[in-house]
Amino acid sequence: MAHSEDQMALVEAWCSHRPGLVRFLARRLRCEATAKDIAQEIWLRLQRVNRPALHQNPRALLFQIAANLATDHYRVQQRRLELDAEIGELLSDERDEASPEHLLMAAQELAQLEQAVDRLPERSREVFRMNRFEGHSQKEIAERLGISVTAVEKHLRKAFARLASLRTQLE
Repeated sequence: MAHSEDQMALVEAWCSHRPGLVRFLARRLRCEATAKDIAQEIWLRLQRVNRPALHQNPRALLFQIAANLATDHYRVQQRRLELDAEIGELLSDERDEASPEHLLMAAQELAQLEQAVDRLPERSREVFRMNRFEGHSQKEIAERLGISVTAVEKHLRKAFARLASLRTQLE
């Protein structure tokens, strides 16, 4: 089959199965925005697929790629949650005593953390404040700011990494 015919078959397979792929991923991941992001990743992977495999059963191939990417996303999310918990523990290191010295140290530490938050890039700072100070979920933040949940997660990771780095420097 000629190259242009291969491209046509690729585009046709993608267009006809994309809505089903997004529904499949949204059910699996419980997030339509993430499902759409991963559907785009499927398109990119499809560009590298062995053409005979595409012609044998395009639907099966597309859904197999979708299932693999959803599993990869889930694993990454689990690791992110673990890292967030670890960072949260680092940031909330509770003191045994509330002596005047500890209160002074805590006040100084809080001031330094506030300064660190203020030095974050604008979007990361905004996402961090909405999540940690205002209590908005990642999905709510994504919708309010018109960005993907993945972008919200990226900004939170960036903020947590900088704050954890500061925390390490303070100890």
